[in-house]
Amino acid sequence: MVLKQMFMQKKAQSVMVGVMVAITVLIATIVLIVPLKEVITTARSVTYLDCTNTSITTMTKATCVVVDMYLFYFVGVAIFGGLTYITAKKIVDMRTQ
Repeated sequence: MVLKQMFMQKKAQSVMVGVMVAITVLIATIVLIVPLKEVITTARSVTYLDCTNTSITTMTKATCVVVDMYLFYFVGVAIFGGLTYITAKKIVDMRTQ
């Protein structure tokens, strides 16, 4: 009985660590959104990539698209990474039973 209680406590601690990591990733992502938006805006400006110009090269247009999508991919990867950490932790815990 005592062993079962210890296992349940260990499993509960594991879940809490996973939740704390997910919250940390979420907070870090939210904090980094504003600086990333500023960097993206600066990179797209007339002095750097000049993405609003219609006569830029195809490579510059492709770079503009990649820069535009960076924030979306950053947030997506951060959320995916946090969820993967929590899910992988549960799968590993299930296999050790």
